[in-house]
Parts: sequence; structure tokens; C-alpha cells
Amino acid sequence: MNVLRRASRVLVSAAAIGATVLVLNPATASADSHGSAVRSGVAADYKWFTWNDLSVGDCHQTGGHLQLYSDGKLTFSATTWTTFTLSGDIWHSRFKLNNGAGQTLYTTGTYNSPTMWPSKHHDYTVQGTFEPSVYNAIARVVQHSEC
Repeated sequence: MNVLRRASRVLVSAAAIGATVLVLNPATASADSHGSAVRSGVAADYKWFTWNDLSVGDCHQTGGHLQLYSDGKLTFSATTWTTFTLSGDIWHSRFKLNNGAGQTLYTTGTYNSPTMWPSKHHDYTVQGTFEPSVYNAIARVVQHSEC
């Protein structure tokens, strides 16, 4: 019985941790997450990662596209919108650049959408940088978003 209690406690603890992670990071997408619509690839001079639809509360992102260049420059573009706001919403995203084992090599700064109002889609593109020495090791990217 003691072994069964310990096993059930471990399972309950793991479920609680998993639920906490989902609540704290509701719009996390990774190029390696199961069931995710995230795709990645390598072009002639950059690596790319795309996300389909992500949501945080009343805010939404679609068509997220990140390009990482070997010189440490990045370009992110997406379409965002909100279904309800009284003061204007802003979509905030940052990216964790990970190696094939899932270890974080670099975390970017936060990139913001234009102020969003209901019934209007906002296409935007932002430029940024990351540490170029990690470029060759990047295999996965996790997008963390808030609104």
C-alpha cells in the first residue's frame, strides 16, 4: 500500500505541475511539441519556424513566422487581433532558442504587436537580434506569448 500511495502522490504532483505550466504559459508553442501545428526548416541563409493559431484570453495570433540568420539577426512577423478590449490589447512574444535536446541556448527580448482593437487584424513585422554563436545548434524554438 505504501508504494501505491507514493506512486499516486507522484502522479498527482506531476499533474499539478503540468497544470501550473499550462496556466503560466498558455500560448507556448514549440517546434517539437506533439500535436502542435508548428513547422520548421532551413533555407539557403536562415532557419525558419512557423506557428499557426495561438490564443491568450481574448487575443489571438496567426501566421507567426520567425527567421533566424547566422549573423544573429532575426525577423518575426504575424497577424494578431483581439475579440474584446476596453483599453487596447498588445500581443507580447519572446522566443527561447533551444538545441536538439531542448536546452535553452538563448532567450530573445520581448516583441510587441501594435495596439489591437476588436474587429481589426494587425499584420506586423519586427526585427531583433540573438547571440550568433548559438545559430548552428538551434534546433527548436519555443514562443511564449502574453496579452
